[in-house]
Amino acid sequence: MTVVRAAGGLLWREGPAGPLLALVHRPRRDDWSLPKGKLDEGESWEEAALREVEEETGCTARITGFAGATSYLGKRAPKLVLYWHMTLVRAGRLDAGDEIDEVAWLAPDAAVARLDYELDRRLVARSPFPGARPVRAGPGDAAIAAERAEVLRRVLALGPEAEAAGLGPALELLDLADDAAARGDRPDAHALLLAARRLALLSAREPERSLRARALREEARRLAPWRRHAVRKLLPAGERASPEALYVAAVIRDEEDERREGGGTARAGVSGFLLLAAAVALAALVAAAIRGLGGAVLAGGAAGLAGGAGAALAARVLASRRGSGR
Repeated sequence: MTVVRAAGGLLWREGPAGPLLALVHRPRRDDWSLPKGKLDEGESWEEAALREVEEETGCTARITGFAGATSYLGKRAPKLVLYWHMTLVRAGRLDAGDEIDEVAWLAPDAAVARLDYELDRRLVARSPFPGARPVRAGPGDAAIAAERAEVLRRVLALGPEAEAAGLGPALELLDLADDAAARGDRPDAHALLLAARRLALLSAREPERSLRARALREEARRLAPWRRHAVRKLLPAGERASPEALYVAAVIRDEEDERREGGGTARAGVSGFLLLAAAVALAALVAAAIRGLGGAVLAGGAAGLAGGAGAALAARVLASRRGSGR
């Protein structure tokens, strides 16, 4: 399923008491949102963002940095939207026909309160406005930032017909990982980071798939015997790996790492054969779900479809931690 690519901006200008953010009102929907729109053919993400901001606000702007990304299910297809911070260059006259009838310039807190959509509110709340003091990042935060940069690299390389399953939910999970790190919950932040990495594998293409499969087979050498066997069954040498098989193999690897980190042990009496069968069945299930739902995995985010199977696994990991007092 084709993913709709869109771009927009957080357009800032200086006000008497601090920075102000531009919001637009769409009379057809009677809602307040950030200016954004679809990419035209042959247009870059940044070009589309600047064009859409000018069309919907009447203002010309200059990009000052990347702001973030959101994903959701549109009427006909999943949509992935990238936003950039922009500064006002020249104010103009609004001429957006019946699409936009009002532009409001609000302080950040007032903008969050005015916006109608949670994804927009979260984006503005997380985005440091111009002049905000940077927050010193810890080791976990640096790993989250590095993974976000990798996911965004994949997003920016997407063509109109590219497979983007997993990228939207991965960004959502990285936002949740940031929240966990900010409140000092490192175990949750780490689990969400791993889940985001796995979901990003669903968009892998050749030759990356083969390279990732080889790396996972090598990493399987240090795993428990049944896990090592499961990974090798999922990713046989000499055969092309599917994204779904990569995903499940990464789940098997990460579960053992989590168990080692927590000092826990596998449940006694559980058959390795049954666990292997469950892993293979899960691979088939994920494959069927991806083919059947297409971009719905992308659009689900951390809510709704809950970021696909990766978010569900993350939830199970976190629930088991809390249940064991960690």
